[in-house]
Amino acid sequence: MIELYTPYEIIEQAVEVIETERKIQHLQQKELALKADIPFPTYKQFIYQKKISFENLIKLFIALRMFDNLKGLLKAKDHKTLDEIKMADKLPKRIDK
Repeated sequence: MIELYTPYEIIEQAVEVIETERKIQHLQQKELALKADIPFPTYKQFIYQKKISFENLIKLFIALRMFDNLKGLLKAKDHKTLDEIKMADKLPKRIDK
């Protein structure tokens, strides 16, 4: 089943993941903002209003060393050759005994 999310829902999930990791690492919100090199008001806007630039979101993931979360964003789609696509559409021939 394909699950579709709105941009707001994705940011809500990012807030949850980042805040959880921040607490695990025993960082205060101000400390994380400083470590990520973003202004503290920008971090508060992310947490409470769910608004952030893509660049600042990446900075937060990097500051928390959450590189696996970034890998999904950069994953290239596997492309097939035209011949592979044509062959996938063909059904195997029935074998009679």
